Amino acid sequence: MTELVQSPRRSEEQARREELAAFLRTRRESLQPEDLGIPRRGRRRVKGLRRHEVADTAAVSLTWYTWLEQGRDIHTTPQVIEALARALQLDDNGHRYLRRLAGIAPRTLDRGRPEVDESLVALVDSLLPHPAQLMRPVTDLVTWNRAYSRLFVDPSTLEKEHRNGLWIQVMCPELKERLVDWERETESAISRFRIEAAKYPGNGRFAQVIDGLNEGSDFFRRTWRRHEVQGFTGHLERIEHPDVGGIRARVVQLRPLDHPDLLVMIHMLEDQRSRDRMAALLAG
Repeated sequence: MTELVQSPRRSEEQARREELAAFLRTRRESLQPEDLGIPRRGRRRVKGLRRHEVADTAAVSLTWYTWLEQGRDIHTTPQVIEALARALQLDDNGHRYLRRLAGIAPRTLDRGRPEVDESLVALVDSLLPHPAQLMRPVTDLVTWNRAYSRLFVDPSTLEKEHRNGLWIQVMCPELKERLVDWERETESAISRFRIEAAKYPGNGRFAQVIDGLNEGSDFFRRTWRRHEVQGFTGHLERIEHPDVGGIRARVVQLRPLDHPDLLVMIHMLEDQRSRDRMAALLAG
C-alpha cells in the first residue's frame, strides 16, 4: 500500500490550527464567568468558561467556535478574531499571537508615534555617531537620532505625513543628491516595501503611501509597476555629503522581539574616515 505523505505546507497549517485550538482552550479555561460579567448560577463542573459563554460574548456561533477549538480547517475573519480577543480579554501580546495563529494580518498600523518602550527611543539616541531611525513596517518614522537628520534629511522639517522613510528617499532632493547610486538603492527600497505591504493587505496607511508616491514620482510609478520583490539584506551604502564629503555605512535592520511591529535601522559607519567625517558633521 502506498503511504500518503502529508505536504509540508499542509503540515504547517495543521500545526497552526492545533496551536490556535490549544491557545483558545487554555485562555477560556483561565477565565471565570465573573470576568465577563456573567452571573454564576449553581455548581459548575467545567474549568473556567463554557464554550457557549465565549461564543455568546463574541457574538459567534457556538458550533463555529467549537470547530475552531477542535482545530478544524474553517474560515475566519479579522472582525471575528477581534471579537474573540475582546471576549477572552487578551492583552496586546495575546491579541497579536491570536491573529498570527488565525492567519490574520496584523492590525492597521497607526500613524504617528506608537506607544513604545522609551528604552527603544533611548537606544536610537545612544547609537551616535551612527545614524539610526526607529520606524514602522510602512516606514513611518517613530524617532531618529541627530546623526540621521544631519546625514540625510531632518524629518522634523517635514509635514507629519511625509515623515516616512520611503517617501523621504524617493521625494527629497537631498537624498537623490547625496545617496550614491540613488536609483539602484531606491529600487531595492521599493522592492522591500512591496514585501512589507503584502503582509498588511488592505492596510490604509500602506495604500496612502503608495498612492502618494505613484502620484508624485514617475520613478516610483515605473518601479512599482514592475512588481519586483526583494527581502532585506545588510548592505553598504555610500553618501556624498556637501559639507564633509564621502561617508560609507553598513545598513543593518533589527526587529525588536517585544515590538515586532517596529524596525530599527542602523547605518553603521564603515571606516575611520567615515567616522571622522560624521564627527565633523555633528560638530558643525
